[in-house]
Amino acid sequence: MVLSLISCGVSEEPPEVNIPSTPVLTTPNLPVTQTEIVITDSIKDKSKPVSLDERFSYTYGYMLYSSLKQQGFENLDSEFFAKGVLDAQTGSGFFSQEEMSKVLSEVQNKRLEIAQIEQEALASENLERAESFLALNKDQKGVQVTDSGLQYKVLIEGNGDKPTGDQMVELDYQMILLNGKVVDSSYERGHSSRFQLKAIGVPGFIEGVKLMSEGSKYQFWIHPKLGYGEEGTQIIDPNSLLIVQVELKSVESIR
Repeated sequence: MVLSLISCGVSEEPPEVNIPSTPVLTTPNLPVTQTEIVITDSIKDKSKPVSLDERFSYTYGYMLYSSLKQQGFENLDSEFFAKGVLDAQTGSGFFSQEEMSKVLSEVQNKRLEIAQIEQEALASENLERAESFLALNKDQKGVQVTDSGLQYKVLIEGNGDKPTGDQMVELDYQMILLNGKVVDSSYERGHSSRFQLKAIGVPGFIEGVKLMSEGSKYQFWIHPKLGYGEEGTQIIDPNSLLIVQVELKSVESIR
């Protein structure tokens, strides 16, 4: 059952990476500025790697740099990046371990601040879209609204038992977002889901299924406050409206 397993936690910390040692680049005894120029040019002018060690060194550097950019580190300075690798190999460097730890902490804090701002902006935008949609949808033919604000429409009315939160239910369902993206579907998994109703982590879903009788098929429009709220999940953005179609197959008391 995916509904109860969707994680609400999002890790902001990038994975730790260990840079392997790189070959020593020998340079003549020149002033520092000239030496750095020679090192830079020697890197740019290197021919295609041949040995396994050379190919691995190049591949690892390429993939590491690309990975960091994909993680959002768009302002990486490639020359200082290469300089850091060289200094790590020789044991020299501009900063002490304590200073480098402080740099990493500053960058991490900055990224967390940016992520928080973006999360809040997205949550506000999604909430506005959800409420605008629901304001129009409630007037559509056949749509009913509960006291909590849950909107639903009866597609097929069954005549069996209605479930309580403590009972086991078997159902087929599909959950989509306002943009049409399917985020959970028993149909796609190829089999019905069976679970204790109150174990679902979506209040609007629980409320909706309690309205149903065995054999029923309903569609629900779940306000973010009755869904995954401001936090969202790893695959559902904050304050997303949930559109869920449910077929209640059976209700069973737990012995």
